Amino acid sequence: MHHSAKPRLQRLFLGKYLFCALLAIAAAVPLARPSFAPQPAKNVTLTVAGFGYQAAEQLQAEGLKEFIRNTGIQVQFLPAWGNSADQLGVILRTLDRHFSTPDVYLIDVIWPATLHQHLLDLRPYLKSDPSQYLPELLKNDTVAGRIVSLPFYLNAGMLFYRTDLLKKYGYRQPPASWQELEKMALHIQRGERAAGHSPFWGYVWQGASYEGLTCNALEWQASFGGGRIVAPDGTIQVNNPQTANAFRMAARWVGSISPPSIISYSESDSLNLFRSGNAAFMRYWSSGYRTTQAPGSQVRGHFNVTELPAGPAGRAQIVGGFQLAVSRYSAHPREAAQLVEYLTSSKIQRSRAIEEGYLPTISQLYSDVDLLDVVPEATVFRSASRDSWIARPSAIAAAKYSALSKNYYETVHRILTGQSSPEAALSDLQQALADLKINAASRGN
Repeated sequence: MHHSAKPRLQRLFLGKYLFCALLAIAAAVPLARPSFAPQPAKNVTLTVAGFGYQAAEQLQAEGLKEFIRNTGIQVQFLPAWGNSADQLGVILRTLDRHFSTPDVYLIDVIWPATLHQHLLDLRPYLKSDPSQYLPELLKNDTVAGRIVSLPFYLNAGMLFYRTDLLKKYGYRQPPASWQELEKMALHIQRGERAAGHSPFWGYVWQGASYEGLTCNALEWQASFGGGRIVAPDGTIQVNNPQTANAFRMAARWVGSISPPSIISYSESDSLNLFRSGNAAFMRYWSSGYRTTQAPGSQVRGHFNVTELPAGPAGRAQIVGGFQLAVSRYSAHPREAAQLVEYLTSSKIQRSRAIEEGYLPTISQLYSDVDLLDVVPEATVFRSASRDSWIARPSAIAAAKYSALSKNYYETVHRILTGQSSPEAALSDLQQALADLKINAASRGN
């Protein structure tokens, strides 16, 4: 979803407001059919939306060519661009018009409940047992008893830390708590600056007013015992002393162990600063491991990943990632479901994990010794308490999740920037979220 398109894909970009027109005429970039592929028994071509150019190209090597060869089903890709909110808006406009293409969508983990009315129930088409997927993800993909998507890959919030600097400053282990993180980050920051490394900071994360801040803030809130924004029964959980203390802690970091500009940082900003060697610790997604270890990274071979620090109520890591779903309006639902099941299979997920570092969504793969040997992030996920991996309340809020998250991250941002005290901001947030009237009806249950 985050790969930029190359020139021949860029020729398809006529602006996001013309995207629906592109879909209507099925303007797509086809994957080249292997020369040894048999003629398809049926003239079926599936259109897939949401992948960037590079990701689509990688899928060929990761097994898509085999699928095309064995089934005769052809696959075309429509490029993705923009952030998550942009893409969701385009998908909703497309599905609202009941277009028969795209057939398959790559969707964010927080979208199934929002899109479920437009998505095919995959259960009748599955040949494999859906219980093979991580239960937390399968639950997220099941809305009103219908499996509307399958988990493609997992992304999880983790703590990246400089192994060389921990050793240099006498630390044997990464911080176990937020309090330890503050102390260690400040100590290392002071030491590095005293040695002439003036741009150095102790801790970087995502503090801009967007969905990334919702992820960070919910990890703070849950680890302090302040709830998870909204409970399964619709009860709002924000206006409490634990959440106020969590956000007060984070506000204290701004300008002390984190840059003053952290309040405008997205994923790319924090990753760039850490990769440049200018930070001791970073909160980032598991998907950042390969990038940070790649040639050109100043910290290559000098960092590792672990669970996020614990608060008074324990640890909390947000689970993210992407799913594959089939449009209810596809002219080829059986073939589209077949493609989705193939791409989310154990075989393909194992290959993508080992070759590209994508965390798998199938439980048994976390016992695969070869996979764990080359994917340290998977070892962290496997070793952590499953209770610490939490989901944003998108399945509860359904179509109201975007409004819920916007209210939440804008409130947290006001606290981080000192525009409001935690208590006053959270009181206002409690009322704003209550006004959304999140209940069973909004979830389609």
